[in-house]
Amino acid sequence: MLVLVFAFVMPPVWRDDDRLDALLERVVAYPLPPETSELWEERETDFGRSMFGGNGDYCDYRIRITLRTMRAEEEIQNHYRKATIKGAEEKAKISLFFEDTEDKTGRRVIVEVTDRHGSDWDWRCT
Repeated sequence: MLVLVFAFVMPPVWRDDDRLDALLERVVAYPLPPETSELWEERETDFGRSMFGGNGDYCDYRIRITLRTMRAEEEIQNHYRKATIKGAEEKAKISLFFEDTEDKTGRRVIVEVTDRHGSDWDWRCT
């Protein structure tokens, strides 16, 4: 009986974990702006329900990468404004957060990519 419950409950979980991993791969595959590097040890991935508000039957995904750049804020905004990163069903949303201080190594920028889709039986989203 336990095997049947496991066989019913886990496939949607594995599928959504794979979707999160695939979104991360697409985010880090997108080319960085010139004079910019990723602080890969600061990568964050989140998954769950109601992360961005609402109370529907859906799953939210969030990927955050931190960059260090010598480029101006406007250049970084223009670079990511052109980006098309596929989400689970549609284009993912990209937000940028700029650190106020800058030093000789540049400034930090957080690139946040979010996506949402129907839960498809994943218990973590219902």
